[in-house]
Amino acid sequence: MSRLVGFDILRIIACLMIVMMHSPIQQGNANEYFMSSLSYFTAPGIGLFFMISGALILPVSQDLGAFLKKRFVKVTIPVLIWSIFYLLCKQFISGRSFDWINSLLSMPFSTQGTSIFWFIYTLLGLYLLAPILSRWLLTASRQELEFYLVLWGISLCYPLLKYVVDLNTSNTGILYYFSGYVGYFILGYYLKTYPDRITWKYLIPALIIAIAVPVVCKLQHIEVDFYDLFWYLSIFVVIQCVCWWKAICSIKQSAIGEKTSRFITELSKMTFGIYLVHIFIMRYILWHCDFILSIENYYLQTTVIMVLTFVLSALCTYLIGLLPKSQYIVGYKSRI
Repeated sequence: MSRLVGFDILRIIACLMIVMMHSPIQQGNANEYFMSSLSYFTAPGIGLFFMISGALILPVSQDLGAFLKKRFVKVTIPVLIWSIFYLLCKQFISGRSFDWINSLLSMPFSTQGTSIFWFIYTLLGLYLLAPILSRWLLTASRQELEFYLVLWGISLCYPLLKYVVDLNTSNTGILYYFSGYVGYFILGYYLKTYPDRITWKYLIPALIIAIAVPVVCKLQHIEVDFYDLFWYLSIFVVIQCVCWWKAICSIKQSAIGEKTSRFITELSKMTFGIYLVHIFIMRYILWHCDFILSIENYYLQTTVIMVLTFVLSALCTYLIGLLPKSQYIVGYKSRI
């Protein structure tokens, strides 16, 4: 499989995970095990997006101005438009009052309108860092990359290590500068550059552990902070991300026909628009549909919401993509 098609498939999978994660209607009788499992197994969606970006962008070959202009224009204008749209929804649909001036002034620094846009702000921060990282990556050896990733991996184990040792997790900690989402960024570049370094011989046992640990914690009623131990910056979620990466990149090009490849590529281009649109379709429309609310089976209800949200968001993105300058609205231009 060509890398481009592989990344397209990973991007679609990651987008599906994000939509699935947001799909359950919050209610008191929701099954605890279902909600925990859904959150845990869709958490890799965030890491995969960062990894794909790192693999495609690093090292930056353009000059600083051209790179930042291209990346920021592509992302910030649609996010600005949709942030204002969600602020309007909050005001006129949800009837929630807030300080418009404060929200507008805060947009360069924090997500407004909907909390899910935190991901975009983190991605923009990585874009700012990318040209600086690139100077190192152009000369870094494989051992130096692995040195960084090992230290990042140790920082991901802090939620486990804190039960046996005293840790300084503040900004004065020894691994503070090796922590955070930049690790996913560099991991994507590493896996693209050295695709055979991490093998299934080690991944399969690691994946078994990653699945077993949360199951044991739940079944044995071990008191842990779920969003600390099994969330985006968790060693267990990183293991899942690497497994998804390896599994998709192992598919042979011959297994995908030309028409299917074109469809995958086109749908992949829509994922940013789907991400921007899906909360409106899900929470302002589907969550209030009598048809959806009448589904008594919570698992079926969540599945229906996920499928309809993804399909309708893709359709909405495609239709908006027919408009002039649609790339500044949903980051996508439809083929006519």
